[in-house]
Amino acid sequence: MKNRIVTIVSMIFLAVLCLGGCGNTELEERNFPLAAAVTLTKENYQMAFGFEQLKNVADEKSEKENTSVLLAEGKDCMELFLHADGENPGEMDYNHLKALILNRSLLENEKQLGAFLGYLEEENLFSRNTLLFVTEDEPDQVMEMDTVLKEPVGTYLNERIASDERFKDSEAVTLGSLFRIWENENENLWIPYINCAEDKMILEKYYLMQGRTAAGKVDRETGELALLSEQKMKSYSISLEDAESVTLSNLCCSYAFTEQNGQVTETVTIKADGKYQGNRELLQKTKHRDEKLEDLHTDSQDENALLEVEAEIEQTLEEKMDAMTEKLQQNQNADGTNSYYKLGAYARDIYLQFQKDWSGYRKNLTVEYHWDVTLVTSP
Repeated sequence: MKNRIVTIVSMIFLAVLCLGGCGNTELEERNFPLAAAVTLTKENYQMAFGFEQLKNVADEKSEKENTSVLLAEGKDCMELFLHADGENPGEMDYNHLKALILNRSLLENEKQLGAFLGYLEEENLFSRNTLLFVTEDEPDQVMEMDTVLKEPVGTYLNERIASDERFKDSEAVTLGSLFRIWENENENLWIPYINCAEDKMILEKYYLMQGRTAAGKVDRETGELALLSEQKMKSYSISLEDAESVTLSNLCCSYAFTEQNGQVTETVTIKADGKYQGNRELLQKTKHRDEKLEDLHTDSQDENALLEVEAEIEQTLEEKMDAMTEKLQQNQNADGTNSYYKLGAYARDIYLQFQKDWSGYRKNLTVEYHWDVTLVTSP
């Protein structure tokens, strides 16, 4: 009886397959955008999609380009996406979208950005794990980088983010990240910033969103030091004098807050292992220290030499962090360590005091950094 049931089910399954065909024709009638770039003009939203042509990808003899660009425009989000669907001969399928690139003009218009995000969320058009980027380049210019990169923009950006092992996997900036800070309104978001050059696509800056406020772009070092202080990086490298360098790993941050007369001081303590590159003699002393880790009678002269280098590294890092904080506070009035978001857990009384005055909190914030670096041969 069981065998008969299995046989019947199998026959039904095969019949459905036969009636539905192999499915290739259906795929060819659909388009799968891998990236979308959106900007805002005085009157309209403008959007460009980049996607692979499945016919040409499947046809190895085809001399046509495997990618194409679709342009759309609309005075509101509904018209924008209806235009995109109408311009495309096949059905648009957004399930494979890898990258969403927003122009500064849209990020810096809170009302229009809110409408755009609201429409995406309500219609559930793009996946929340779609990677997010910012640019000043026009949408068609971004999408036409396919020909320069020799691969779709969405694929290229996805690989660039995935291959950077310095960042924690869970900290990739996505559309979902933007949805989250739009709801919380008091959290930092460091969005990778794209610049399209003639022969390459450059990601060397960050764009800072503070809740719903667009704070502007910052250089790469400033953004990465801020991300480090938010404990979002797995490793970080710094250069010292005489062609020496140190790669930090096992990064661990702790935070403490004090308040006096309305002035808040945040103390950030960062511990890390440092893999040193440079002076061979010092490398040997570091290796010797590792080997004698459990021996209380290690060579005090070697240990003092290592401690001096560690102190130099710590001072260099503290100076870099201080400069980063000052730059952010002067140019963006930004809370670079995202401390306001942590207040509720670390200092409830201070959080309640500034609960409705995030701007005032940032103006009266001082950040102090303390580093504790231990040189090791294999962090």
